[in-house]
Amino acid sequence: MRLKDKVAIITGGSRGIGFATADKFLKEGASVVLVASSQESADVAVDKLKEKYPNAIVAGISPNLASMESVRKAFKEATEKYGCVDILVNNAGISENTSFMDYTEETFDKVMDLNVKGVFNTTRVAAECMVARGKGVILSTSSMVSIS
Repeated sequence: MRLKDKVAIITGGSRGIGFATADKFLKEGASVVLVASSQESADVAVDKLKEKYPNAIVAGISPNLASMESVRKAFKEATEKYGCVDILVNNAGISENTSFMDYTEETFDKVMDLNVKGVFNTTRVAAECMVARGKGVILSTSSMVSIS
């Protein structure tokens, strides 16, 4: 088990690539805190993972990733319970396939809040613990939409 005694926080962890990452990390022995857009979707994902890994440590949280205060509070509660984060996976993101002329400021703000500000906020908060300990890993994913 390559991730035994490691704590991982995975944004966008309730579905898709984030859920698959959580599954793999649990299989490798990590304690996983998955971040979802709602507590309900976090709880559903956690239940599925606990069914597969009944002895694993897995939890779900749903902070507003666009708010540093919300991220800081949720990560503080998670690290107090499970330990300092060793691995942060920035996976949450949204894409818009709206044409440029139909793109609104509201849509732009929504995308930037999650895809840019959310990554900054989670990375900044997780890095505090990592820097204090002198180690940690931060992985940030992106979709093919980011290059087109």
